[in-house]
Amino acid sequence: MIEIGGLPAHVLLVHAVVVFGPLAGLGAIVYAVAPRWRSYLAWPLGVLSLILVPITVVTAQAGEQLQKARPASALVREHAQQGDVLKVFSVIFFVIVAAMLVVTYEPFGRRLAFLGGLRDNRIVRVVLLIAGAVAGAFFIYQSVITGHSGAASVWSR
Repeated sequence: MIEIGGLPAHVLLVHAVVVFGPLAGLGAIVYAVAPRWRSYLAWPLGVLSLILVPITVVTAQAGEQLQKARPASALVREHAQQGDVLKVFSVIFFVIVAAMLVVTYEPFGRRLAFLGGLRDNRIVRVVLLIAGAVAGAFFIYQSVITGHSGAASVWSR
């Protein structure tokens, strides 16, 4: 089991997911619904959504090691399932955010001239903005549900 300063790594790493996950989700929603904020949010949202992928994967792996080292209750197994959903969705969220940014944020699109047709298609832009907002809302929801199930598994004993 991976430990940091004598504590299981999962206990410490989970805080990054709990903070950055909802923050990225909120950023995706604001990016989708507030065009004037897009120039401010594009880079931070892209970097944050990218960083969340390895953070959630490493946190989930540390959680799996912790689960093997300690007896697992039904609440721990539920938390592990929620964590697996969050781990997979972090990748999906990144792909949706990346597509949304490439198609809707001008500086990204200029570098990718071959996407000119997609960037000019209003339907594609709107669909990606809606998908980004929905993905952001789901990422917030899944982060809260996963965190809650983890907290319940620890504090309900």
